[in-house]
Amino acid sequence: MLALAARSQSIEVIDMRQHVWNAYVQAKATDSRVSHDLFSQLAVWNWNFIWRSQSVQDYRNRRRTVHLEELYRHMSGLGYAGTDQQRAEYLECLFLNGKEEEALNEWVADHMPTGQSSTAREHLCVGAKLHALTDRVDQARDIMNMLFELYPDHDTSIMLTVFRAHTSSMDEQHHDAAHYIYAQFKGRKGTHMTLDDYDACLVGFLEARSLRYSKKVFRDMVKDGYLANTDTPECVHELLKRLHMLYRLGTDISTMTSIALHAITVLPPAYHGHIFGDWMKLAVVTKAPEAAAQILQMMFDRGCPPETIHFNLFLKALLRTKKDPNVLKAENIAWRMIEETRKAYKRNLPYEAREKLISKRSKRPRTYHPRPENLSPTRNLACANATTFALMMHHHAKKLQWEHVDYLARQLRASAIAPNTTIMNVLIDNKCRQGAYTDAFAIYNHLTNPADPSAGVFPNGTTFRTLWKTLRLALGDNDASGLMAPRELLREMVEWWCMCRSRYDADRFKMGLAGADQGALLGLVLHCFSYTRDLAGSLVALHVLRKYFGIFPGEKAAVIMKRQVAWIDVARSSHPSRGLYFRSRSNAVNLERAGRFYEGLLERRMGKGEGRGEWGKERNGDFVLETLSEFVRVVLRRSFSADVVEEMIETAAGGMGCAGMETGGWDGA
Repeated sequence: MLALAARSQSIEVIDMRQHVWNAYVQAKATDSRVSHDLFSQLAVWNWNFIWRSQSVQDYRNRRRTVHLEELYRHMSGLGYAGTDQQRAEYLECLFLNGKEEEALNEWVADHMPTGQSSTAREHLCVGAKLHALTDRVDQARDIMNMLFELYPDHDTSIMLTVFRAHTSSMDEQHHDAAHYIYAQFKGRKGTHMTLDDYDACLVGFLEARSLRYSKKVFRDMVKDGYLANTDTPECVHELLKRLHMLYRLGTDISTMTSIALHAITVLPPAYHGHIFGDWMKLAVVTKAPEAAAQILQMMFDRGCPPETIHFNLFLKALLRTKKDPNVLKAENIAWRMIEETRKAYKRNLPYEAREKLISKRSKRPRTYHPRPENLSPTRNLACANATTFALMMHHHAKKLQWEHVDYLARQLRASAIAPNTTIMNVLIDNKCRQGAYTDAFAIYNHLTNPADPSAGVFPNGTTFRTLWKTLRLALGDNDASGLMAPRELLREMVEWWCMCRSRYDADRFKMGLAGADQGALLGLVLHCFSYTRDLAGSLVALHVLRKYFGIFPGEKAAVIMKRQVAWIDVARSSHPSRGLYFRSRSNAVNLERAGRFYEGLLERRMGKGEGRGEWGKERNGDFVLETLSEFVRVVLRRSFSADVVEEMIETAAGGMGCAGMETGGWDGA
């Protein structure tokens, strides 16, 4: 049977793989004596064919390593000495099957002076790989050096495996050795070096957090013509992607300065404006206005006039310090920029991706504008854009200087600058501060759903947090007529997230949604549902925030829910009755009763003797969520049947665009 299968060589090996293995298994399952005689009579080329059929690298061959291990052990038991390649494949399969120590011990035994495969090419290659994968870094390097000393023409891919073992180590000496391996690898590959090869080395040094060697690899990628070799947007995108990977090592202003200066030295002038902008962003985050001013001065010195984005970042750096001299300086610069815009009356240029802007700059002739020694970096100012207006409107609104805010709004309309998300968020927040809640939602509806769809503004996380804050204040002031209901606003937020969550930069849209305190948005949402006496809606909202936005309920959410339950008995009472209830002891009694009941559910769900101290954030959040789910259901069951309660919860989920979503249940259900 096996012989017939082996002779069918006209059929592709991958197509024969399963048939050959089935025949092999059936032959082994026969009488042991007959089976031994049958396999002993097989010729070497039969065994090689069976081996070749099972060693195919294909997604359909999922049990490749298990089959090869079994086959090699069988061959050895019959006295067949496999080839060096088969021995190496067997050791690798043994390792991948979880028998790491056994694979290494067998390799070491082969490598002893008496071993027949001690210096075989395949033997040394698999030895270097196995030692590298088990973090035996020095041994892997020694074996690799022996391999290339004996076989200088060997495939260089093994060098990357040993290289990554060195960069995964915490030892600085191994990082130095990794750089030496990189130099050897680059020298052996020569003109055959590819961008993927450089990427593998760059990622390795980035994981090792070695700034020095990461910069060297990035420089080689540019110098050797693999990056920045053309001015097409695609090429620009590839370079920026790797430059931003390098930025991840810039955790403070010192390291970011080193990266930025290195990139400016290496890259063509068309990229310098973008690099200066990224450099200034870190100065803003670290509240270092002096560093931002020095960067502006350097731009003038290098003949790279700052653009509006650079001045806006400088303004942010000044305003974030909240020091009077810096704030006054920022106000002076911003108002002068706005004056420049008022004089120009230019319509804002249509948005262009950074790749296209850099591509255009690279085609322009380079002109230098030397900066005199006594010239202030704020002397030649760029025109303001929508972000500049937003910064100043927000700044003056916090100081309740509404006359300045109104003037800026008029100037924004006069300059015909198209609004963006930042200006929309500021306008909504300003109306909220003034108590004009209807106007705040009107601005959102007007800018996100304009008559001309191409002129619409797409919201971000800050937009929705501002809307929830506005709705909460409006409900607290009993001035929510004409506004979105909490269910409608949550549905709007879910639909927005479904549109942008599949983007590669989805986290950028999500920024600002929950604020620095991850429970900030959760509190706003629950308070809104509490004001509208929607207990079922509160429950569904908890599950929506957990499922779509990864926001878990904590003790703050439990406190809000207990307060909402304490008021549920007087939800339909008149305003004076509710006021009397609040001033009486009934409020405190109900709140205490709800608290005791909730704590009882917590203890019953945890079980005796089991603590939550070692639980992670997600497990703790899910535990609280399930407890609150049962808590709300029990409270609603006081007034409604179980079927009606579940129908209320499902109706609330449908109103938020999440029909059919799982919302927990009774304990054990």
